[in-house]
Amino acid sequence: MKAAPTQVRGPGTPAPATAPTLESDAIAAEHQAALDQASLLAMHEQFDEVTAVRSEQMRESDALQSLLMAELKSADETLKKWIAMI
Repeated sequence: MKAAPTQVRGPGTPAPATAPTLESDAIAAEHQAALDQASLLAMHEQFDEVTAVRSEQMRESDALQSLLMAELKSADETLKKWIAMI
């Protein structure tokens, strides 16, 4: 039996174009899905970080507002005592 002849390419002869296969398409799809998942995860992490910062700022604002209200109440009581002394 004779062996099948092999094609010899000369210098400068481009390699034959390979048609995309189902396997390469599947790998590309998996790669794109992984990139999409990573992007989505980054967006979730950024959202969580922004939400955490905003929540902390709101807690600080509430604490300052409570402190201000306590100070105003104390000042009001002091004023009432001064008025009562007159």
